[in-house]
Amino acid sequence: MTTTWRTLVSAAALCPALAAADNGYFQIGYGAEARGLAGAAAASTRDAFGGASNPATTVWVGDRMEGNFIATRGDTQMVRTANMPPPAAGLLDTRTDSIGRWEPLAELAVSRVIAPGLSAGLAAYSNGAGTYFPADSTPCPSPTGAVQMANAACGTGRSITTIKQLTVAPTVSKQLGERWSVGASLLLTAQQFKAEGVQPLAPQSAAPQHLSNQGVASSFGVGVRLGAYWSATDTLSLGAAWSPRTRMGRIKAYEGLLADHGRLDVPMNLLVGLQWSPTEALSVLLDYQRIGYAGVSGLGNRPFEGSVLRGAAGGPGNGWKDMNVVKLGVRYQATPALRLSAGVSANSAAYADAATSDNLNSPSTFRRHFTLGLGYATSARTEWSVFYSLAPAHCTSGPSALAAAVGAQLNGVSNPWGRESLATRQQSLGVQYAVRF
Repeated sequence: MTTTWRTLVSAAALCPALAAADNGYFQIGYGAEARGLAGAAAASTRDAFGGASNPATTVWVGDRMEGNFIATRGDTQMVRTANMPPPAAGLLDTRTDSIGRWEPLAELAVSRVIAPGLSAGLAAYSNGAGTYFPADSTPCPSPTGAVQMANAACGTGRSITTIKQLTVAPTVSKQLGERWSVGASLLLTAQQFKAEGVQPLAPQSAAPQHLSNQGVASSFGVGVRLGAYWSATDTLSLGAAWSPRTRMGRIKAYEGLLADHGRLDVPMNLLVGLQWSPTEALSVLLDYQRIGYAGVSGLGNRPFEGSVLRGAAGGPGNGWKDMNVVKLGVRYQATPALRLSAGVSANSAAYADAATSDNLNSPSTFRRHFTLGLGYATSARTEWSVFYSLAPAHCTSGPSALAAAVGAQLNGVSNPWGRESLATRQQSLGVQYAVRF
């Protein structure tokens, strides 16, 4: 187990955190096929990424391997209007853009028939999120009473929080009769977490020495995903998959920041969907996904209210809610070699507007995604695919917790007029190579 843990953590280190992920910190989908269809994959049997979505589908894929490379970029703007009264007018006011950059990401999947009606496979994929805000962007009060430039959280240096999770999913899929199959994946997950520039939260922490700037910390967990697939008719198929919450090890270096002494579990994930193919060339896919962020204490617990310190048992989180996602994709086989796809997805908000201030470094504001995909078979055994996704900026706005706290310190009365807003726009572009063997 120690060797497995070290291998997964090393691999996770090679997978940079997404500038901002798609559905909370989950990606919109896995593999070129799903990414071109806005992530719809519950009832698709065309690729080996079933371990990342529905493990029951891989038995229909045959012997196949695919790998892709993705570049993704998220750009976040944070605006704070503190409305501090004189003589502190202008204090804490900022309009800060994140440090935008393209982040690389890779995925790999393989499926192999090991007996009639039985396949084994492996999928490696990642989830994550993070935002980098620059230093010296905001006028903040200093311990001496003077005004100093600091990051948007009034901390020292850049304001950063990153989550990186890599999952390796060995998968078994079994055909039951001519139209049914079931499958299971073991989810071996390594995660890395880092926070910088949040030193001002120290008075709210149960362990301020394990709050900020502790470098990259890792933890490990094992989960499972179960799936079923039914080809109801020659034109309609249905799929469903479920993975319970994966309990991860404690992130001890940040036990003063994350609730329950450094817990950050992988949330429950439910996926159901259908594929309808009115013609041989045209298919319509529709998925519903529910991600149980509310059950992850480090994300779903209520924001800080003063009664429980950060990092303590039952301590504050980010106020995240369970997320509902609907994904609609259309695939068209234009020629025997050329495949075209497009999709759109919509999701509920990760958190209420009132929790905007608590999500400065986890601004998952997306509500819509639009995707395009193209695949071309260069031979009977090989295929190249490209895909693109766009998440337009969506703004969340709420009261400024920092303005309220600083107002209370300076004037003895909380300042209720401060406001903060977050808006993130994201693009992803990728290429994939697949081979049958």
